[in-house]
Amino acid sequence: MYYPTQRSHFDTQMNELENSLLELASRVEKAVSCAIYALKTRNHEQARQVIANDRPLNARRYEIESQALYLLALQQPVVSRDLRYIAAVMHIAGELERMGDYAKGIARISDNLVIPPTTAVMLQLERMAKHANTMLHSAMDAFIDQNVEAADRVAAADDELDVLYTAIHQQLLTLMTTDISLIPVATTLLWAAHNLERMGDRVTNICERIRFVQTGIMSDQPGLHQDVYS
Repeated sequence: MYYPTQRSHFDTQMNELENSLLELASRVEKAVSCAIYALKTRNHEQARQVIANDRPLNARRYEIESQALYLLALQQPVVSRDLRYIAAVMHIAGELERMGDYAKGIARISDNLVIPPTTAVMLQLERMAKHANTMLHSAMDAFIDQNVEAADRVAAADDELDVLYTAIHQQLLTLMTTDISLIPVATTLLWAAHNLERMGDRVTNICERIRFVQTGIMSDQPGLHQDVYS
């Protein structure tokens, strides 16, 4: 059982943990936006900056895990919801780190792509990136608020991201069948779209953790993927 002063100290540290997680999520959103912009504008310097920023992003993930482990080891929370919350933070930090990897992958594509994307394909990629970032931002809001209903809405929004992915997949297949010389470029751009689609899956995993914190039940809803690697 916590004494009032102990609980106050624990809550302060929990708030610091939340802020660290939000800051990491903000870095991921920025990385995705910058990677897509670099791809659109052929800005190789910006693409390389996204790649370089991935290392400190990874380090931040492990700092958050260390913060969480510190709370578990030294504060020894006895309230089950607190335990689930800290476990969820560690899981979400890992999901965010993987999303950062997707941004880095897009930046590498941008840095190495010889032929720029067509306007139509680029518009689809921009839509996907904007939608994925909106999902991530909303999911983090839902996590801080511990709003299960909001989390469920975010998870449902992954369907729209899948629709966008299917559309760009068809566009790129058409390019490849129309002009076989574009196959290498189209295949590369398809991988960029795949990274954004996978980002949506990672966000739905965050939404699942919100339900877990509140209910103690790990959801097995369709679309809430448990795989760690593509």
